[in-house]
Amino acid sequence: MPNYSEILRLHELGIGQRKIAQQVQSSRDTIRKVIETAVQQNISYGDILSKTDEEIAKIFTGTQSSAAKADPIYEMPDYERLAKELKRPGVTMTLLWEEYSYECRQSGKIPYKRSQFMYHFDQHLQHTGFTDIIHHKPGEEIEVDWAGTQPRWLDPDTGEVNNGYLFIGVLAFSGYAYAEACADMKEESWINCHVHMFEYFQGVTKLLVPDNLKTGVTSHPQHEEADLNHAYQEMAEYYGIAIVPARVRHPKDKPLAENVVNQCTKYIIAKLRDYQFFSLDEYNKQAMKELESFNCRPFQKKPGSREEIYQNIELDCLRPLPQYGYEYAEWRKAKVQANSHVAFDKKYYSVPHEYIGQEVDLRVTKKTITVYYQHSSLCIHNRIYGHDGAYDTFPEHMPASSNAHEEWNKDRFIKWANEIGVSTVEVITNLFAQYKYEQQGYNGAKSILMLASKYSKERLENACGTALAHISHPRYKNIKAILENKQDKPEEPSAHIRTIEKTFLRGADYYKGGGQK
Repeated sequence: MPNYSEILRLHELGIGQRKIAQQVQSSRDTIRKVIETAVQQNISYGDILSKTDEEIAKIFTGTQSSAAKADPIYEMPDYERLAKELKRPGVTMTLLWEEYSYECRQSGKIPYKRSQFMYHFDQHLQHTGFTDIIHHKPGEEIEVDWAGTQPRWLDPDTGEVNNGYLFIGVLAFSGYAYAEACADMKEESWINCHVHMFEYFQGVTKLLVPDNLKTGVTSHPQHEEADLNHAYQEMAEYYGIAIVPARVRHPKDKPLAENVVNQCTKYIIAKLRDYQFFSLDEYNKQAMKELESFNCRPFQKKPGSREEIYQNIELDCLRPLPQYGYEYAEWRKAKVQANSHVAFDKKYYSVPHEYIGQEVDLRVTKKTITVYYQHSSLCIHNRIYGHDGAYDTFPEHMPASSNAHEEWNKDRFIKWANEIGVSTVEVITNLFAQYKYEQQGYNGAKSILMLASKYSKERLENACGTALAHISHPRYKNIKAILENKQDKPEEPSAHIRTIEKTFLRGADYYKGGGQK
């Protein structure tokens, strides 16, 4: 089944039917029919967001009445004239639609909505062959890639040479480039480079064309839609940009990026080869100066430079940036434990107790942790830094009674400890007394009691006694250390051989006899 919602989203971004067909892996005829149906029924991407897949499919597969095929109340634009205007530098379809809408309102006529205007305009351009003339439009596409040659800098402490990686981004129309050196090619570096690039360009385009690196694309089977990493897809949606990865082993899908990579290798990496940098920041500061010089270099075969075309034409065609830049987030799977918490980086965050035992998704940034269940946000926590085992608990997440979850509760842990010994009961009781909510003690209590299966009940009881003698509130790590170091065993008396000295005493009879018997 075609991805109807994605087709409409890309169409409303002003992306051509050929690019849409390539992205969603559907025929151009299917794309045309979906867009035509949306125009006839006056349906936008926002109208179908809340509908189910079955409802959406019914909309686009149902038969439309002939009355819906044309509506004479709307003013038909002069697409012949508009096509000529589109050839002029800096003129976009959106600009033409805004001018057309203004003219209609001034004359008291009803203009087409943006989606309808774009649809009819695209049909006109296809019939006139105009789309074959313009290969790149201002503000339409960014191509990105990593350079093959590695930048280098020295470690100031050891003098060791560090090798990095150079990220390259280029605006397809003007050739205006961005470059940034990174210590690695991990997902976080990849995402952050995109954010810095958008800020450098002072806007975003409609399309983003990356290579098929694992940092951005999970898989890209032949003749199928690419599967993007969660964070990369989230970043694209945040900026309202469509990611269309190049086909595997098809470098001509992003020729400008390939060319600029070669140019930046020569004008940045090679030019800085004899410099001595002692940090990545130092390297990037000098690389930025070389990048600005590269963008201002005059073209060899045409007038102007990348900088001039960017400033005079393409900058005004870029879509505005959101108020705040995207913050990189990693996604993790977690299971809600019996204590109504999930664990991340040895810290614990509460989740509504109704989700105990369920698998949830964690969106983790440097500041927050957001818990999702089936794409719905359950709660947001401030990320905890510091000692392991810390808890962030919302009171409303805790059950009204400690027995709300039938499998685990404080009484069960105390009963379990009773089977081991008095000292173990005291340790577990003290452990629960340290927490505001008893659920926070479940993990620690269970970990302590499970030591009996590894070391025996007797040794655990002795270890708890030893711990209580030296620590007011012993925890799992204290008792485990005692057991590992065998400090739970009572001291045995030193094994030494007693030498029995035999003393021969002379009695009175000896002396009476003059010393002789």
